[in-house]
Amino acid sequence: MTPVQIDLELVKTVSDATPNVGDVVTFTITLTNQGPDNATGVAVGDVVPNGYSSITNISGGGVLSGSTITWSGLNITAGASVSFTFDATVNEPGVGVDYVNVAQVTAANEDDIDSTPNNDDGDQSEDDEDNATVAPQSADLELAKTVNDPTPVVGDVVTFTITVTNQGPDNATNVEVQDVVPNGYTNITNINGFGVLSGSTITWSGLNITAGGSVTLSFQATVAAPGVGVDYLNV
Repeated sequence: MTPVQIDLELVKTVSDATPNVGDVVTFTITLTNQGPDNATGVAVGDVVPNGYSSITNISGGGVLSGSTITWSGLNITAGASVSFTFDATVNEPGVGVDYVNVAQVTAANEDDIDSTPNNDDGDQSEDDEDNATVAPQSADLELAKTVNDPTPVVGDVVTFTITVTNQGPDNATNVEVQDVVPNGYTNITNINGFGVLSGSTITWSGLNITAGGSVTLSFQATVAAPGVGVDYLNV
């Protein structure tokens, strides 16, 4: 008598391995039965680590309990595959934050030729377990602000210059800079870099700064007369 045997192989992928914090990524688990016999009563478990939140859009009848997704009662004929997906939001990096997301076969009625269900020891060394991980993009933005004349005469026009540098390691996208010009200045003009003035606030938005690169923004303003409550500190 030949015993019934199966060979379940699990592969896990992620839609974006280098997302931004706050992006929603899609994980896909593909489970294949290489046979020679049909697999029944198969279950798959995915313990989503703390690098992700807001787990949604779970396909294939998966059930979420806490941070664990379980697909159970699966029947996979020899040579066939099934796929499952779910979405998760990428959390901010920090001490103890983990982005390695592991899935494994946790049960099957038949004997797997080369794997044991539910025995992952952290290295995903068997073909019925796999991981997918992301490395969130990060940037280090440094802002320096100068004025061409720190001791002007009332009525002089001074030029403020803002330099934003991205120290990396990744490119910075959709950067926004705001400058709230205090009441020590009037007549804000010559705003470069597509800055938009609203009231006394200048906003530059949609800036893209490559790693190691800089952008320079500037504008001019007229120095107002001193008085009670007049402020010249421009941040």
